[in-house]
Amino acid sequence: MRLLKAMHETERFSSTEQNIVDYILAHPAEIADLTTRELAEKTFTSPAAVFRLCQKLGLKGYNEFKLKFISEVNRVAEGGRSIIHRPITEKDSTEDIVRKIAAIEVEAIEETKNELDMAALDRIARAMKKAAVIDFFAYDQNADLASMAIYNLLQIGCPAVLHTAMNSQFAQAQYADRTHLAIIISRTGINRRLIRTAQILKERHVPIVLLTVSKDAPLAHYADEYIYIANAIEYLDFGGTVFSIGVRYVMDVLFSLVLAQDFQHIEKNYDVFEEYLGKLNNKNRLW
Repeated sequence: MRLLKAMHETERFSSTEQNIVDYILAHPAEIADLTTRELAEKTFTSPAAVFRLCQKLGLKGYNEFKLKFISEVNRVAEGGRSIIHRPITEKDSTEDIVRKIAAIEVEAIEETKNELDMAALDRIARAMKKAAVIDFFAYDQNADLASMAIYNLLQIGCPAVLHTAMNSQFAQAQYADRTHLAIIISRTGINRRLIRTAQILKERHVPIVLLTVSKDAPLAHYADEYIYIANAIEYLDFGGTVFSIGVRYVMDVLFSLVLAQDFQHIEKNYDVFEEYLGKLNNKNRLW
């Protein structure tokens, strides 16, 4: 929660800026509907002061500030419920939606990126390169994300597999061993089927990498490596979208790290593969 953390660092603000910050933090539910001028009036400051505050927080302007602030507050709202307005409503024009969705996706990547542990990423990438098989465990939308990652990994010679049925995933875990690497994707971190799978993997001494929203989630207790993924609590807060974007970003980073470890060898094998496909396509044309 980078923005909220920065707003609580009082030493960085002037007295005028601190007055604006204090009002925003005390009235989060109002911010979605306040213009720059209205916020300035309520804080007895000026639109220029609001703009300077946004710039000091590393943002281009008030509209970007509102999107990031709303996103972060919704994720930490008490009781898991939003306390401010949805990011998209019936009042939004096509232009508004185009701009807001772009901002949501950028924020999802930025928040995920800022929580990444570089040493952990290096360890995971080495484990992926070393593993006899990379076993993915995920359900529903997360299974689709895993399938995309598997396609990329297979292209660079990393054997990877995902079974979508529950019984198949249990069997997949049961027959894995310490030469495998398990990657579990769970938005909530409390999926009972995945917890049971993680227990099996732990009994089999299979290293586990977990992509989820909290290191305190039940699934995290079984993980050898944990990667935080940005999230929003509710569906209409675009929680599924935010999490999916974060997962895709992390898996692309891990894929790139594996690729970079042995780029020349992978490039050579890929050229051979492309040549084979070209010959195969030409043969098919003859038939």
